[in-house]
Parts: sequence; C-alpha cells; structure tokens
Amino acid sequence: MPALPGRPRRALLLAFLVAFGAVLPAVPAAAAGSTYKVNALGDSADLSPGDGVCDSAASPTVVKCTLRAAIEEANADPDATTIRFKLAGSGVRTITPNSPFPAITEPLTIDGYTQAGSAPNSAATGTNAVILVELDGRYVPQPGLKAEAPVTIRGLAIFYFGRGIELAEGANGSRVLGCFIGTDATGTKDQGNDSSGVLVNAEDVRIGTIVRGDRNLISGNTGSGVNIGISAKDALVQNNLIGTGKNGRKNLANEGDGVFISGSRGHLVGGTFPGQGNVIGWNNGDGVALLSVLVSDEERVPGRVRILYNSIFRSGDIAIDLADDGVTPNDAVPDPDLGENGLQNFPKIDSAVASGSGTLVKGRIATRPGIDVLIQLFASPSGDPEAKKVLASFTITTAADGKATFSRTVGALTAGTLITATATDVPRAQTSEVGPARAVTTPS
Repeated sequence: MPALPGRPRRALLLAFLVAFGAVLPAVPAAAAGSTYKVNALGDSADLSPGDGVCDSAASPTVVKCTLRAAIEEANADPDATTIRFKLAGSGVRTITPNSPFPAITEPLTIDGYTQAGSAPNSAATGTNAVILVELDGRYVPQPGLKAEAPVTIRGLAIFYFGRGIELAEGANGSRVLGCFIGTDATGTKDQGNDSSGVLVNAEDVRIGTIVRGDRNLISGNTGSGVNIGISAKDALVQNNLIGTGKNGRKNLANEGDGVFISGSRGHLVGGTFPGQGNVIGWNNGDGVALLSVLVSDEERVPGRVRILYNSIFRSGDIAIDLADDGVTPNDAVPDPDLGENGLQNFPKIDSAVASGSGTLVKGRIATRPGIDVLIQLFASPSGDPEAKKVLASFTITTAADGKATFSRTVGALTAGTLITATATDVPRAQTSEVGPARAVTTPS
C-alpha cells in the first residue's frame, strides 16, 4: 500500500527528536464536532485512527483523506462528527471501494452536498438535485454504508453494492436525505444495488422529509426500494421517488416492492397533508407491501402502518398489499382480523358522476363500530386501477353497526377515469388496501 513507506521516516524523526531531548507536543485528540474533508478518491485506510487527523498517505506535504479513512477516524471519536467532500477536478467524482467500508459505530453526518458544484433538489415535482459524489460498489457484495449508530447521509449516489444503505439496530434517529440509491448521479441509469436500496432495522428513522431538498430517488434496485424490518419502529418514508426516474415519470423500477414492511409498527409511508407523500411507480412487486412476522408458534407481529397521500401506480402486483398475497377481500363487520394492519376493510365506490365543474363520488365502508375512519379518494388513468392522484381526504365516523357512507364532490374528471379509495382506522393507525375502482360516468 502506498502509505507504508512513510512510516519508517516518521519513526526515525521521532527517535532523533527524543535522542536530542526535544519535547514533542501531544497529538491532538479529535474535538467534539470534528469535521473530516475527503479529498482523495482512493480506498486507503487511515494511518492512525483516533489521532484526529484523516490521513491515508504518509507524506510531509500532502494529506490524503479517503472516505474509508474518514469513517475510521469518525468511529474512533465518541462525539458526533461530520464528513465533507473536497475532491479535486470537475464533474461527478466516483469512489470505488475494494472492500466494505467499516460499519459506522459513532454518530456521524456524511454530506455529499458539500462537494463544490453540487446542489439539493429545489423542484416541486421530480428532482433536479445535482449530485457529484458517487459510491460504486461493484466489488463489494455488502452494504454500501452500514450504520450501527445515528447517521445522516446526504447527497450521495449509491449503487452496485449488496444493498445501498443499512440502518441496523442502534442507528436510531438516522436520516437518509437527498440521495440517489440504485441509480447513477444523473438519476437516469439503472445501476441498482443487489437487494434493497435502504434496509431499516432501527427506530425513528427518516427517509426523506417534507423539505424538497431531502427528497430521495430510490430506484433500480434488485430487491425492494425500502425494506423496513421487524426491529424497526416509527419509521417515516416521505416525499421520495421510488421506482421512477428523476422526473418522477420514467420507469426505473425496483424489482421487488416499492416499500416492503415486515411486522413492525408505528410507521408512516407518505404524509399527513397533501404534497407530503411519495411517488411510487412501476415497481415490479407491490407499491407498498406488509407482511406479518411469526415470532412463535402462536404469535405474529401484525404491524400498524399509515399509508397516506402517496401516488402509487403501474405496480407489477397491486398498490397496497396487506398480506403480500394479492387482494384481500373485505370481511364482515366488525372487521375482526388480527393480520397485517388488521386486514383493514377497504371502501367501496358506488358511483362517480361527472357534472359541470365537479365529480360527485359516493361510497361506503364497513369496519369496526363507532370509530373515526380517514377516507382518501384517488384518480388513476383508465386501465390502471391504483392510486395515482389524491383527490380528497376526509374523516367519517362509523355507526354502531360498523357502517358508514360518504358523498364527496371532487374536481372535474373525464369519463372513464378510475376512482379508488383507501380507509385508515384512525385509532389504530392502520390503512387498508386500495378498494376496487369505479369509472367516472356522465349523467344519462
């Protein structure tokens, strides 16, 4: 390794100074809030992790800080640290590790948007983010970045690894913001990771936020775009592009589900207000799939997940799949199931009639008695009965028999447009599958 020849020179200098009674200054420990600047594309390790200096090459004049060396220094510092980028040259700079990066074991922020010329997304739809730092994992079948402590990862394109990012137990409070995961830095090429784009087994994780600049593009991966495991809790997947190109329209599918959740609870896929949801399109599996996990011969972890304000379309299977087994029929009230999201019954649209400047949608729900139910209405193109465009969101209360009807006027729609709906049991925070579609008609 190129760094090795420099070590004997340092040893000789040390011996010389000691022999002549020189007093050596103490090596400074990394201070709280230390920042390491990656300025080298190579993959060399740090010369002396814990000395507060990111240096992977022994040179009297040049400090070469690789990403690997910066992570090693950060892991040796118990205080929260930051990795920034100052890579020479212009255009996209690609870091290609020869072996897995060290797991991140101390609080750390890795900010790709610190590379000169890069910029987070500012567009209302799609993403116009300029990402100039790529991590190319073609030689690494393990995760690109694995965290066992809280991390914030911003502004990186991560592809060709075993999986893009893994947030393991201990990475509670982590954030994945403004990254391209499974594509190159242009957001147009399928360079997927070999399994999921992001694997979450930590608590209080945020993948995207309502801020435009935090929008991730998670597409082209061999598995699911986002995989939320049984150890996860209170994850938020919000305002991302999952399975699309950077414009939010082109097919750049994940080969699995857009979002797969196994037996964990407290999650929100989407948002609580319009404009906060994800665009989940063209994924080869389901848009969002839930699967309860058997933890003993008799006990399952069923999950409680809200799935709100998303645009879900062109799925290989269905938009929302509560048992990862296709459409689950409604059962009789009081909707007693204990499976994924309680196998919450979906609403049925009885009619959708276009008239003048509006479309009157009428429907019904049968579920648990005396509860608030959040109904969301969606429009999709003819032939795609999923949930592409949110039309309305409102709460109704079921009667003592568990039933309720609704009537809502939405914007003008052309005949043949498909109307669908979901129902969310508000007290239990459990969203249904997308109900059967009803085509818009005109008055006879």
